[in-house]
Amino acid sequence: MDAAVLIDLLVRGALLGLLALYIFLFGLIGRGFDAARRGALLAFGIACYAINSSPTIGPIQPEWLSAVIIPFTILNPVFQWWFTGALFKDRFPILGWRLIPAGLLLTNYAVWDANPIQMGIHVFLSVATFALVIWLPLQDRAEDLIERRRALRAIFSLAAGALGIFLMINEWVTGQVAQQGGALLLITTLFGGVFLTLRRDLLAPRPVLPQQEARRRMMPEDTHFLDKLTALMNQGIYREEGLTVAKLAEHVGVPEHRLRKIINQGLGYRNFSSFLNERRIGEAKAWLENPENGLTPVSGLAYDLGYASLGPFNRAFKEVTGQTPTEYRRAALTDSGKD
Repeated sequence: MDAAVLIDLLVRGALLGLLALYIFLFGLIGRGFDAARRGALLAFGIACYAINSSPTIGPIQPEWLSAVIIPFTILNPVFQWWFTGALFKDRFPILGWRLIPAGLLLTNYAVWDANPIQMGIHVFLSVATFALVIWLPLQDRAEDLIERRRALRAIFSLAAGALGIFLMINEWVTGQVAQQGGALLLITTLFGGVFLTLRRDLLAPRPVLPQQEARRRMMPEDTHFLDKLTALMNQGIYREEGLTVAKLAEHVGVPEHRLRKIINQGLGYRNFSSFLNERRIGEAKAWLENPENGLTPVSGLAYDLGYASLGPFNRAFKEVTGQTPTEYRRAALTDSGKD
C-alpha cells in the first residue's frame, strides 16, 4: 500500500474515532440541550465529509451509502451555523429563514450534474453560511455573561468559520481533498479539548434562580451588590436605552467582570439581553393586557422600555411569547372581553 494512502487512512480513522467519541460525549454531557444535539449532528456531518472526501474510501462507497453520506456532507456549513447559534445564543430555533440555506444546498444537489455553474452555486452558498458562523459569535460578544464562553467567541469565529471557508475554496480551486483530513483532525482535536474543559457551561444552561435562592448560593461579599442590582432593576433602570453591562456596573458600583459573574453564576442568566428582556417583556405584557392602552401605538411602548426601535422589541417579544406585541394584545383584549 502506498505510504500516502496509508497516512490518509490513519488520519481519517483517527478523526472518525474522535468524532464518534464526541457524539457520545455530547449526548452524555448535555443530554436534552440544543447545543449538545446539534454538536452531535455536526460531528456526524464532519464524519461523513471525512469519508466522502477521502481519495481512498470515497470512490469505493456503495451507492446506498453515498445517498446518505453526501447530503450530510453538503449540509456541514449549515450544521456548523446551527451549532454555533445554539452555543452562543439563548434561543436559536431552527425555523423560518434558518432553514433556507439547507434547502438551497439540497436543491442544488438534487439537480446536480457536476457543471461549473452548480459547483459555483454550491461554493457560494457554503461560504455564505460559513460567513454567518464567523459573524454570529462576534455579533453580541459584549452581552455574553459567561466569561469563558465570551473569550472563546473570537477564537471559535475565526477557527471554525474561516477554516470552513478555506477548505471549501481550496477544494474548489485545487480539486485536492487528501490533505484536508489532517486539518480537520487538528481543529477537531483542539475544539474537543475546549468543549471537554468548558462542558456544561457551554452545552447545558443553568436555570434562572429567584433572588433568595441566588443569595444562598452566592459568596457573602456579592450579596450586597445583588441587593443593589435588584433595587435598581425594581426602580426601572432596565428602561434606559443603550444600557450595557459596563454602564449597569457603574450604577451598582462594582467592576464589570464581577457584575457579569453575579448575573450569570448567581442568577443564572447567560446573556445580558435575556436579563434585561425578562423585565422589559414582563412590563410590556402587563401594558398590552390593559384595555386602557388598547388604542395606543406599540412603538411608544418599545421606546419607553429602552429599545432603540420597534424591530428589536418585536423580535425580543416574539422570542419570549411566540407572538408579536400586536398579536398578543389582540388575544389578551379578546379574552378579557369574553370575561
